[in-house]
Formats: sequence, C-alpha cells, structure tokens
Amino acid sequence: MSGSSTNLEALKQEREFLLRSLRDLEQEHKFGDLDDQDFEALHKDYVSRAATIIRQIESSGSNSSFAEHAPESSPRRRGRTLLVAFMVLVVAGLAGWFVAQQSGQRLAGESIAGSIEDSTASILSRARATNFVDPQAAIELYTTVLSVDPDNVEALTYRAWLLALIARGAGDEVKKLAFESASRDLQRAISIDASYADAHCFLGIARFRLADDAQGAKQALTICAQNNPPAEVKGFVDSIVAEVDAALGG
Repeated sequence: MSGSSTNLEALKQEREFLLRSLRDLEQEHKFGDLDDQDFEALHKDYVSRAATIIRQIESSGSNSSFAEHAPESSPRRRGRTLLVAFMVLVVAGLAGWFVAQQSGQRLAGESIAGSIEDSTASILSRARATNFVDPQAAIELYTTVLSVDPDNVEALTYRAWLLALIARGAGDEVKKLAFESASRDLQRAISIDASYADAHCFLGIARFRLADDAQGAKQALTICAQNNPPAEVKGFVDSIVAEVDAALGG
C-alpha cells in the first residue's frame, strides 16, 4: 500500500471516529451524563476537526490517480467547502441548535408562542423564495426554523432536498454524508406526517442519485405518486422515474 493510500485510509478512520464520537456525545448529553457547557465545548471541537478531516479526504481524492474528474473550478471548490462544513453539522444532529430549543431559548424578538409561530411562518416563506436562487441560504433558513420547531415537516423535507441537490456533483465522501443526512431528515418528516408526498418523492430521488438504490427509490416514488404530490414536485419525479425503471430492468 502506498504512502498516500495509507494516509487516506487513516483520514477515513479518523473521520468515522469523530462522527461516531459526535453521536455518542449527543446521547451522553441527552441522558444527562454531560452538562451543557462541556457538551457545547466538545461538540464545537469535534465538528471543527471533522470538517477539516473531510476536506482533507476530498482533497486527497481529487489528487489521486483514481480520481474520476478533473480538478474543479474555484467556485465549485468554494461550494464544496461550504457544503462539507454544513454537512458535518447536520450529521452531528444539529445538537447545538436543539440544545437552545430544549433550554427554552428563543429567536431574537420572540417572547410568546404566537410570536414564534409567526416568525417560523415568515422564515419558511423566505426559504421557499430562496430555494433555487441561493440553496445554501435556504438551508440555513430551514435550519433556523428547526431550531425552534424540530418537527416542522416542510423544513425537514426541503433542507434535505436542497442538501441532496447540492451534493449530487460532489465527491463520493460528500455524497455519502449528504445521503445519510438527507435520508435521516426525510425519514423523520415521514414519521411525523406519512401523507406528506414531498418527503417520499425526495427520498426516492435521493436514494437513486446519491445511494444508487434503484429498488429503494422505486418504493419511495410509488408512495410519492399515491399521495398526489404538487405539480412542481411531480416535475422532479417524472424526470427520474424512467431512469429508475430502466435501472431495475423495467
């Protein structure tokens, strides 16, 4: 095994260790084994280290003789850096935001439940208008909604969808993390409201585009169709159904 291959494998092992540690950290905090201050400090440190490791893995992959694509343009590199940093936070469960929510903290200017509801509706409206103009900004807006309303089905669904869209042209490491994160949000949305067609539709697309799972995609897309998705979502689905069927030999 060459030195570069050995180094890449070591980086991957460290990445897995850090992501596993983040999940363990959340569990310890959830069950009261770790106070808020220690949790926040450790969480911030692990997220920072994981982001650095993932960027190094992506860089190693792009320099490898086994790389599938030529070096990316500067704008794409910047987009990938933003995506990687954000995905690490998502994989970590956005625990920092949930801690604030569980502690009763509020967004600036919110003092009563009605105010929070109004603010959430306003942020969702801004996110919808931003979806395909500035996906990164829309993701941040949906995350803000989830910080005060973790069960918001629309925010869970569309944050996951935008993450999947951005990650489609990324490297394998980023795509893997994006799928894990998007799939988790979409499954949560479905568990909250199984009749919400959009979540089924986007789960099917994510399974096919990011995980090469044609069978799983077909199942999700079938449920999607049964729940009469809105026209704009149906457009995304119609464009991929034939590809899924072809992959399954249909």
